[in-house]
Amino acid sequence: MEKSTLGNIELCLFAPYNEAVCLTASWNNWQRQPMAKGDDGWWRIAAQLPDGEHFYKFAVKSKSYFAKDQWVEVFDPYGLSITNDEHERTFLRVQDGKRLWVEYQWRHDDVPLPTNDKLVIYELHVGDFTGGKGDKASPRVRGKFAGVIEKLDYLVGLGINAVELMPVKEFPGKSWGYNLRSLFAVDSSYGSPSELCRLVDECHARGIRVIIDGVYNHAEADSPLAKIDYEYWFYKENPDPECMQWGPKYNYTHFDENLKVFPARKYVIESIRFWMEHFHIDGIRFDATRAINDFNIMREFTDTAFKAIAGRKPFFTVAEHVPEDPAIVGYPDGGPMVATWHESFAKQLQAVATRHERDGAQPWDMDGLEHHMNPAANGFGSGNHVVNYIGSHDQERILRQIADQSLTFGEAAFRRVKLATALLLTSPGLPMIWMGQEFGAANPKSLDPQPIDWALLQNKTNKDLQLYTAGLVKLRRETPALCCDEFQVILKDPERHLFAYKRWNDAGGVVVIVANLEDAPAGEFTIADAGLEDGVWHEHVFNYNATISGGMLKDSLGPSEVKIFLKS
Repeated sequence: MEKSTLGNIELCLFAPYNEAVCLTASWNNWQRQPMAKGDDGWWRIAAQLPDGEHFYKFAVKSKSYFAKDQWVEVFDPYGLSITNDEHERTFLRVQDGKRLWVEYQWRHDDVPLPTNDKLVIYELHVGDFTGGKGDKASPRVRGKFAGVIEKLDYLVGLGINAVELMPVKEFPGKSWGYNLRSLFAVDSSYGSPSELCRLVDECHARGIRVIIDGVYNHAEADSPLAKIDYEYWFYKENPDPECMQWGPKYNYTHFDENLKVFPARKYVIESIRFWMEHFHIDGIRFDATRAINDFNIMREFTDTAFKAIAGRKPFFTVAEHVPEDPAIVGYPDGGPMVATWHESFAKQLQAVATRHERDGAQPWDMDGLEHHMNPAANGFGSGNHVVNYIGSHDQERILRQIADQSLTFGEAAFRRVKLATALLLTSPGLPMIWMGQEFGAANPKSLDPQPIDWALLQNKTNKDLQLYTAGLVKLRRETPALCCDEFQVILKDPERHLFAYKRWNDAGGVVVIVANLEDAPAGEFTIADAGLEDGVWHEHVFNYNATISGGMLKDSLGPSEVKIFLKS
């Protein structure tokens, strides 16, 4: 019988100032084996391991202020897979005598992917995207990467060409995942690293890009780095205001003079490279960049990503930077990020939909709507530098806001959602849809599991909203004028709350959007002196032709109605 090959597998831990580190593993009956430290700060030990599955942890004499000189056990901060139990052991697979990081054969790397300026993004939480009422996915895949794969064709039908995954790296319990314990490990509750690879690959097969949520401002209190040597990676006293203190804050200013390295930066940079290499991601959304608060450091992270991609395919970095600062966008010639979430426009759209003030945005402020709708007017330059949205995971769903603030329900509420959706998908900037928004999901904002209700699609009103959204997404993707920066408001009627604007491109495409911001019917309207060419124009929403004569467009609008005219 042929003997199994033994591989000489090296296990390492970067802990340059800890006095002692041991390995404890399945192959040594979980006994502590002392490791040796090199001049580079890495502790190492080699193990002769047969092909197959193994598990290990590190025992470290802590330098952290809360566990000084105590032995603590931690999983590998660079490990890719951690057991989903109280032991939190690092999974190790050996194949052909070598450590196998990910067992997946990529099949769709050669499929062309949309460029940044063409993105229509869908933000989703893996745990809540499947498993709700009406979900036909098999129980074994609900709340997992495999469940998302089963719904990719639905996203294709919606017209989505980019998904933004809320955090999928290792975190404890059931949550949104912003309490990360590792920047390397895939959260085991969602599936294995290979299953994440398959999700990305299946997205690529359908021309869908994958953007991951990168949480680089803070970690979770029980993360390995916090237990090993807290002040080497984190601030002992968090300098941020209390409202921004979500866990140990990475100290990117701490420089190790002996090793000539910024430890926290090193860990993040290595994580970015690792995820790009092993998971073929197409972009990173940087969480709470106000907490990082250093454009040079953020540029270093973005530089890392673009050097790793080396122009092989499009890549995208987007900041969640609230309150806004346009100086963060414009990479590589401007700020450290390609784009940023456009929070002020989201609040303006929420004000329009709810008919109530939202963080200073007023529902009838047409000057404010014009200002926030136009990225060039509020300092961002191009629409390619902003991600627009009505709502995200951080806010109550728009239907719930309308119900709670306006006591408006049913058809009237859905008309307002359609109004906001039309403004979102016809404005300059890259649109993003929060999962379930397209058909009127209204579950409350909660850190607890909140699977979206797919049974809503059996209702005529919800299905109509979904078809309406899909039609607008298709229009946007097929209409170059809607993907450009050209924008001009051509009607503001403060008495009747009518608002209209024009979009166009150099190839002669022109689109006119006319919106009634009021619940009551607007009746007839006239748009003149807007440079509109005489002739037949096609109205998209209701699918009919209109004639412009003498440069004037005349038509009518119902309550909360939007009409979109394209030059035939």
